[in-house]
Amino acid sequence: MKSISRTLIMLVLASIMAFGLTGCAKETIVATVNSEKVSEPLYRIFLWSTQRGLESILPNIWDVDPIEGKTPEEFAKERALKSITYYVAVKQKAEEAGINKLTKEEKSAIKESAKNYVETNKEFVTNYGIKQKDYEKFLEYGKLEEKVVSQLGGTYIPNEEELKEAMKVLEEEGEFTSSATITHVLIKNKDEQGNTLPSDKDAEAKKRAEDILNQALNGEDLTILARKYSEDAAVSTNDGQYTFKKGEMEESLEEVVFNEAKIGAVYPKLIETSMGYEIVKVEELNDMDEVTMKEAAIRKIQQDFVNHELSELSATYKVEKTESYENIHIMNLGEES
Repeated sequence: MKSISRTLIMLVLASIMAFGLTGCAKETIVATVNSEKVSEPLYRIFLWSTQRGLESILPNIWDVDPIEGKTPEEFAKERALKSITYYVAVKQKAEEAGINKLTKEEKSAIKESAKNYVETNKEFVTNYGIKQKDYEKFLEYGKLEEKVVSQLGGTYIPNEEELKEAMKVLEEEGEFTSSATITHVLIKNKDEQGNTLPSDKDAEAKKRAEDILNQALNGEDLTILARKYSEDAAVSTNDGQYTFKKGEMEESLEEVVFNEAKIGAVYPKLIETSMGYEIVKVEELNDMDEVTMKEAAIRKIQQDFVNHELSELSATYKVEKTESYENIHIMNLGEES
């Protein structure tokens, strides 16, 4: 009897050890880039980011004709995989330069951002088995790119001709107009025909907006509040965030954003626009003067220089797709967060 019990105990211990080494299940790999394995959750995050970017340019992109000989979905999937390949090159360059280690503060900020992402996109992360660590890795790639561009780009000093050409291009593209990035919550006081609501309904809308403003002023994350309450149709794809140039928005909004609001703080009053009542936080403000314009041109030149270096490196990588890659499709906005 003792020998049987001992055998059972040894089997249980062996099972526990095996579980500890292998985890619950083997992670699905969709591709290998230069020997680096790309997990399905990480690829889905890149694909979702690619999808949202394409839809911001062309909302009906999934209904258009083939793009570069591929269906829109195939095109998006290839773009996502190309992005990953680029970031593998970023990682390699960061390692070569000895700047691949993140600081404690950087790791903490990434963890906090990833935690918020997981908490506010529960349906998406649950359906696709995405964990916080997957989004942390996605954000780590972006942080490494910042380091690589800063260090490698800083080694390239443009000449006067390059600087003039870059400034000309940026001016033609309208980049030398002051711009701002805001997060906002919109509570409408108009009906579908654009008519102002009856006074009682208008008062209700204003009261709801004031309640949300108070939540934001008391420390609630405005991005989360936008996802929960904003009546802006685009909130499902932009989380209430807009970047715009001076002259593109209504005067009442621009007066606050460019002249009154403090960067990084929720503006303490409601802003009434033609759409309704707005709660606004200015995330970033870029006022253009001659010095700022030259700095922007230098950054563009250095960014282009580093991008060229990284693109050339990533083009040498061997990319192998697995069978699991073919089973991945774009995310339906009507079903996913």
